[in-house]
Amino acid sequence: MLGKTKIISSLVIVLIASYTFGKDKEKDALVNLHGAIMDSQCAYNVHSDAHSHDWMTKRGIQGASDETSCTQHCVKDMGGTYVLVVKDEVYKLEDQLQPEPFAGKKVKVNATLDARTHTLHVLNMVEDK
Repeated sequence: MLGKTKIISSLVIVLIASYTFGKDKEKDALVNLHGAIMDSQCAYNVHSDAHSHDWMTKRGIQGASDETSCTQHCVKDMGGTYVLVVKDEVYKLEDQLQPEPFAGKKVKVNATLDARTHTLHVLNMVEDK
């Protein structure tokens, strides 16, 4: 009876280890995405309802006259962070320095994706013309 308990315990440990290992693989998935660098506030609809800068630019908010200036204003002056928006998906960006020159622009991104947190570790980012 004791031998059977050890076997079952060992199987449970192997199953848990396999599940955990599988999750880590998912965490490090390599992705290639095309999207726009935006601020988290506009992207998560804090002051918009369409993942856009329209509300800020149409109201003539000082420092937010176009895509680039609105993104920079929301990050630097309003506590937002840079994110990548791909259609209706919003990805957090681990590195906040790399996207700064691309604020408000379309980009191609090669990254690893942490699927659990929806966060990208960017390997390469270039403007997508």
